Amino acid sequence: MATGAGLGGLVTALVPLIGLVTILKGRSRRKRGLPEEPADDAHEKRRAATRESERRMAAYLAQRSTASYHVSEDDEQEIRR
Repeated sequence: MATGAGLGGLVTALVPLIGLVTILKGRSRRKRGLPEEPADDAHEKRRAATRESERRMAAYLAQRSTASYHVSEDDEQEIRR
């Protein structure tokens, strides 16, 4: 059990140290005018997909609120799924 207690104490001491280093790195990047995180293509693709789905939902809701909305068979099938 002594090994477990020693390891727990080490982790407890390292976590705040890692957080402090992360904060200081971010601060130095902001001072130099660099972006906070490197570009992430996957993240940008997810954001673009989210914006597209939000745009489609807004168009759907706008169309639905008008009197010209017609429920097609495709819409009924989507509702059943």
